[in-house]
Amino acid sequence: MPDVLLQLRTGGRFKEYIRAFDVAERSGFDGVEIDTRSIGSDAERMHLLSLEHGLPIKSLIAQNPLHYYLFDNSGDYEVIDEIKPEVVVFKTPRASLLRWPLKKLFADQISKYSEQLGKHRVAIENTQRNTAGLSKPLFNIKGLRDFVYEHDISVNFDVSDCAASGMDILLSCDMLIPRIKNVHFSDYGGHASKGHIFPGFGLLPLGLFLSRLREYKYNGLITLEVDPRDMPFDSEDHITLYSEIIGFIKSYFK
Repeated sequence: MPDVLLQLRTGGRFKEYIRAFDVAERSGFDGVEIDTRSIGSDAERMHLLSLEHGLPIKSLIAQNPLHYYLFDNSGDYEVIDEIKPEVVVFKTPRASLLRWPLKKLFADQISKYSEQLGKHRVAIENTQRNTAGLSKPLFNIKGLRDFVYEHDISVNFDVSDCAASGMDILLSCDMLIPRIKNVHFSDYGGHASKGHIFPGFGLLPLGLFLSRLREYKYNGLITLEVDPRDMPFDSEDHITLYSEIIGFIKSYFK
């Protein structure tokens, strides 16, 4: 059965993470996902916090690999080495011009990370098209599939971003499933301001999507990713909602 994680997006304040871990534990999550930029110099304390609550940090969201082409990336390597996540998620950059050179730089950086971390830990996320229409991700779903097979790495499948890009989430799942290692699970309400909302509050056939994962015997991670504006960590009502979502997801894999 897949482990169900809660993505913690608190703005990087450590005291907020203390509350967030408490809520995640009380809700019944199997672990958490955190952005490396939010951890900063608190990697050791964050690791101890995860041990205290029995909630491993199973997924880390790294910065855009092209950022590391221009800036020092040793800090993120140290965080990843301290946390030891199962998956490190890289978002696909966007571009309007110079797409071929950008693809080459991106591929080179991903290759370096694969050598450093191990190919089995690197996952590329499908990314939503820029709402202004001036830029778009380097890869559509087919291009992403081809890229991860070429580099022998995995996919982080963002359900809401897939829908926001105009793609059918079930067909996209069929194309990517052999390489999916983490799912960013949320609903989509039909426009940009209604992305990454609580499951059941949007338009997506999430039950059918989970059934599709079960058919493929999916055993990776499923991470609840909800816009921070919609998920106050100190609300008892939200703890109840989190618990119901966990039950909803796991009911498809029994």
